[in-house]
Amino acid sequence: MDFVERIGIAAGEVWKALKAWQSIEDGDSGMTIPKLKYRTNLPNDLLYEALGWLARENKVVFFGEGKKARVYLKE
Repeated sequence: MDFVERIGIAAGEVWKALKAWQSIEDGDSGMTIPKLKYRTNLPNDLLYEALGWLARENKVVFFGEGKKARVYLKE
């Protein structure tokens, strides 16, 4: 598996975790980066690469900074 494919697969995992969270929480609160890391069990570098992939595809929105930053699925 090449590097780009690994990031694409990780982006899918992140998207699924955000989608599941949104259905549980009604999407009101978004998900923090630490919680997203816990839910996906991805290493930091791969998590941030996946988030960058999703951001580039205009699939996610970020709100806030640092540990309080939240990620939302764009719908």
